[in-house]
Amino acid sequence: MYPRLLESVLLPAYDRLRGRQYVERRSFLERSQWWSPAQIRELQWTELKNLLTHVFASVPYLREKYRAAGIALEDLRNWDDFSRLPTLTRAEVNEHRRDLCSTSYRGRLLPHATGGSTGVPTRFFRTYESYDWRTAAKDRAYSWSGWRLGAPAIYLWGAPIGSVSWRQTLKTRAYETVQRQLIVNTFSQSDQLWARVYSQALKFGPRLIVGYVSSLDAFAEYLRRTDRTIPGLQCAIAAAEPLFENVRRRIEEGLGVPLTNTYGSREFMSIGAECECRDGLHVHAENLVVETPDQDGSQPSEILVTDLHNYGMPFVRYESGDLGRMTDAPCSCGRGLPRLTAIEGRVLDALRTADGRTVPGEFFPHLLKDVPEVARYRVEQKSVGHLVISAVLTRPLSDASQSLLRREVEKVFGSGTACVLQPVADIPRLNSGKRRITVGMSSGDARC
Repeated sequence: MYPRLLESVLLPAYDRLRGRQYVERRSFLERSQWWSPAQIRELQWTELKNLLTHVFASVPYLREKYRAAGIALEDLRNWDDFSRLPTLTRAEVNEHRRDLCSTSYRGRLLPHATGGSTGVPTRFFRTYESYDWRTAAKDRAYSWSGWRLGAPAIYLWGAPIGSVSWRQTLKTRAYETVQRQLIVNTFSQSDQLWARVYSQALKFGPRLIVGYVSSLDAFAEYLRRTDRTIPGLQCAIAAAEPLFENVRRRIEEGLGVPLTNTYGSREFMSIGAECECRDGLHVHAENLVVETPDQDGSQPSEILVTDLHNYGMPFVRYESGDLGRMTDAPCSCGRGLPRLTAIEGRVLDALRTADGRTVPGEFFPHLLKDVPEVARYRVEQKSVGHLVISAVLTRPLSDASQSLLRREVEKVFGSGTACVLQPVADIPRLNSGKRRITVGMSSGDARC
């Protein structure tokens, strides 16, 4: 009953009150996913032409960049022409943030930052209009697991960094209550945490559990070891970290439900997700254009993303920092959406505390996005109680940033942990070529 009430009454009322379009976008996405690939491609091209017209007219940095490359708006007649546009990098976004904003956009620009899970945090702006598209796409992706909006869900996530105002706290709690979400901070993992999560789950009655891959793996292992189950749980969704097949099997065995993989980033939220066939990740092509230069999928290559609806700060052919493969081959589910067949390049190791707890590698991307002086970084755990952050800095750390680092690291790792920030000129790739940006003790030599 509640999911129906949320979908048919509460959310439409909220959209009318706040002038939002989530319900309209979600309804459209539910229909368009069944369009043919040709229809979806035609929609993308229409939306892309509108975006590029806007970019050439009102985004100073991109307009000048394209002109310097000898490309005018009238030169962009087809997809091959579009692929000639120079790519946009994280460094450019950070350095030219204001000139990447549209001079004609009159809505509110919402500041945001990535967690830097490829080692380079990015600070940018998004709009309410694009947020409605992103949220609708994310909820559609979650529905492919069998979950329905408004059904109880537990999230094994991280905690906000720094202090949070009482106003924001109340707003967040109200949202979680309406959405029937229970958010659990899993940046400090132990059997005591998992026992508390299990106790909460028994009372909350989740139908869905969402989390970092490492958090789901640890919780599933706890359930398996203690011979416990969560009554009524129907599905699970993995996010934020690479999911390998052996880990998927472990999680499914421990939770006792199917696990759906997803792929996304803070710049765009949900980029793609598995459907019930679990044969690659369907891209939200109505909202994003996702490219890989090696289009035949024989080799992984840089994933480029264009956001079709963030008119306040357009991202066009943005270098995600991730490697992947794509295919246009049809999925047996019948959806016309293209698929990413593999995501490669983001590897985050788990870290350890002196008292035996596990800390997901995702903790440091989550933390360092709020340290504006850090341009690129790698975190290495030399030993229990000794962390080294090698960082390329845009300027010396402020007192506030030093205090934030010290406080948040001590909060998770304990007061006896030494965390040294070491300024460096560059962060070289590992010899393996991987973009590992947290290196745990179990990884051996970070140069391997």
